[in-house]
Amino acid sequence: MPREAQRESRNVVSSPLKSPLIRKRQEEFKRLTKAWGPSASVSLYLERCQVETPDTLVEATWQHVNELRPNAGKVVDFGAGDGRFSNFGSYDSYVGYEIDTGICEDANLRKRAELINACAFSDQITDADVCVGNPPFVRNQDLPRGWREHASEVLRIRSGVQVSGLANAWQYFFFLALMSVKETGLCALIIPFEWVSRPSSKAVRDFIIKEGWNVSVYRLVETTFKSVLTTSSITIVDKVEREGKWSYFEESATGTYSTLKSPSGSTDGVIRYQRHREMPPAGPRAKRGLSPGTQKILTLTEGERVRFGLDARHDVVPCITTMRHLPGDVRALDHASFQRHFRANNQKCWLIRTDREPSAALAAYLATVPEIDYNTATCLQRKTWWQFTMPDVPDVLFSMSFKGRFPKAVRNHSKARAVGGVYGIYNLTADQEELVVGGFGGLDISRRVVAHSNGLHKIEIGQLNALLVDMFGLDIQSGG
Repeated sequence: MPREAQRESRNVVSSPLKSPLIRKRQEEFKRLTKAWGPSASVSLYLERCQVETPDTLVEATWQHVNELRPNAGKVVDFGAGDGRFSNFGSYDSYVGYEIDTGICEDANLRKRAELINACAFSDQITDADVCVGNPPFVRNQDLPRGWREHASEVLRIRSGVQVSGLANAWQYFFFLALMSVKETGLCALIIPFEWVSRPSSKAVRDFIIKEGWNVSVYRLVETTFKSVLTTSSITIVDKVEREGKWSYFEESATGTYSTLKSPSGSTDGVIRYQRHREMPPAGPRAKRGLSPGTQKILTLTEGERVRFGLDARHDVVPCITTMRHLPGDVRALDHASFQRHFRANNQKCWLIRTDREPSAALAAYLATVPEIDYNTATCLQRKTWWQFTMPDVPDVLFSMSFKGRFPKAVRNHSKARAVGGVYGIYNLTADQEELVVGGFGGLDISRRVVAHSNGLHKIEIGQLNALLVDMFGLDIQSGG
């Protein structure tokens, strides 16, 4: 977007807006986001962005900041929302960026604070003393293509880093924060705790390590954000002391912190990640469950299948979207257990077929789906919104999230497809199936993965492949 258009669309918000100004800002907002892509994609992104930060968490973030910087000086906040980070802490000035005009209308700011109605990536700030905030947690699949391309190019020019297309929104904002504070600056952001280990966050970790900045990560209690299914953290990156020191802490229910020995909390550290392309082509390997774009529409319960007149032999295939309700003593998912625990239990257990021309019944069902129900980036990017590639049938179904020592795993005699939070493991022998379903002989991995949410642990697909390599003695493919 031309710089002239960007300047025209910026507004400092200091008081409630009157109707003519609201209309003007709405027009400016449309012009500002026009290059991002279809309006439906932009609306979806903004809906995902707006998660209110509790004042107690804002205060806690400022406590960490002011312990290191008694007066924060010039503060910048990207994705500022209603500017609530301006209402706490000690600083000289605060500038917040917020693209959503509707959010800006209700801003209540200090005299030393201003809120600019513009894209966070529209200005090049390099002189901030501190960057604070709660960047939007939006999946890469839900990012407008135009926004992602623009933000990625801005960061490439400023940092030399090409952000992965798999990066979620907060990673772009994290990089922007790091590039916007001085060489003596500090960043204090509320981001997912799992950034400390996930492969998709490797670029930002490597960048910080290369610069030698000190990092402190405070894992928050899991009830911090009821609507966000991931464990959050207050992450502090301090540019002053270039010791390359990383420290991890865990919040208690009373708000105090204890030191963690590693991101997973144990001395064993985190299970390593194995690249998928390095797995033996014909050997055992795990794959993510299908992300069809909208499970609400493209997977059905038994009742929904019957109500829409879809044939279980031709219109849909069995699928498993969660193993939460499957008893722990079930070792094989056969037709009887599939019927008992999924079909009769009103679970999403049917996946529509896309590998053949849809029958009249299936075509009628898809035609009646309102657009709002498939308003996801994945669906909107397809030529035909529901036309995904059918996944293969795995030998073993494996739960991504788990409680206890090891995830649930079952032999897949029902020929169900793995969807969502269920992984599929392929190319297993009968003996290997037995070992996986038995938890690799009682292996305890609960303290070797990063905490997820709601008391759950989560094993990443790369970590599961690493277990397969180590437990089966597989030869990985070098040079991949």
